[in-house]
Amino acid sequence: MFSDLDEQLATTLRHRAGGDIDPTPIVRQARHRGRRLRLRRRGLITGGVAAACVALTSVVLAIPGVRSTDDPVMPVAALMLPEAQSDGTVRPEEVGADAATVHFTTDTLVNGADFATWRTGRGIESVEFRGPSGQARFVLARTEALLDGLQQTLSSQGRPQGRTEVRVGDRSGVAWFDPSGDRKLWIVRWQPADGFWAQVETYATTLDDATGTASRMRFDRAHRCVVPFRLESLPPEGRLLECSVTLGRSARDFFVEGALVVGDASGRWLTVRAQPAPARDDARPGDLVAGPYRARRQGSDVLEMTVKPCVVEAFRRGWGNGYTEAEGLAILGGYRPARDLDRLETW
Repeated sequence: MFSDLDEQLATTLRHRAGGDIDPTPIVRQARHRGRRLRLRRRGLITGGVAAACVALTSVVLAIPGVRSTDDPVMPVAALMLPEAQSDGTVRPEEVGADAATVHFTTDTLVNGADFATWRTGRGIESVEFRGPSGQARFVLARTEALLDGLQQTLSSQGRPQGRTEVRVGDRSGVAWFDPSGDRKLWIVRWQPADGFWAQVETYATTLDDATGTASRMRFDRAHRCVVPFRLESLPPEGRLLECSVTLGRSARDFFVEGALVVGDASGRWLTVRAQPAPARDDARPGDLVAGPYRARRQGSDVLEMTVKPCVVEAFRRGWGNGYTEAEGLAILGGYRPARDLDRLETW
């Protein structure tokens, strides 16, 4: 779940570098610096982007692939979510309905990745892998309209070519590509079963390579979307709508960020996000009460607090809508961190 600032930074980096990079660690460090300068205020987004880009000049060496010898890389399996109970089938009404479950396995996409972002809820389940030698995204959606509404995250020239009918396993589908330097970003879309849709976005040399990747997707196993915290004070009629988590293979950067979306049937919703706190956190003391914690305002729409080892934010606008500040503080008051940020089994 990236903000508009993140997307603008990623676009700028791709343009200047002339190739595909993973902006996740760069954006995270820039965001930590930007937070101290109040760059989250919606009225200052233009100036905020400029200031954040200045901050990037000092962290550009954090691009994946440049690692110190005392920061070992963990196995690719570290990017995978823990397994969930499953009867080996996916029902259309289950896709994106449970903010705790992902109904697919993507072992074929993970090679070469350093980061993985998992998401489930509100009719969509997805995973995006990023790294210097591998980038791909897979999405499972309840309707084709939800796929049509996705924002493109992998870089290309923005000139999609005509669609071609394909076969993915024993199912019919469609594929198209978008040039990306000396590669092609292939998009393959099909229905693994009646009632829901799937889409693979991957860099491949040929159409056969792209459809071959899609055909190796599996839907006979499920995984749990987990974040290193719980929310124990939901508003009346509130429930969890969505879960997302970004994991990294660096031993020092395993947990990148996690978020839960809370909402109700009236259309109100709010996002609570946690990220590791910067080594030097000079945030001012909070003057608001959020259960056992002290929180502070970031502009008019974001509440923030530090619960070591994380910075925790509640977004009432942009990544939220309709909840009051008092309700946001009540939700933050129910924040309960996991025992160990670096051990997925404790989440």
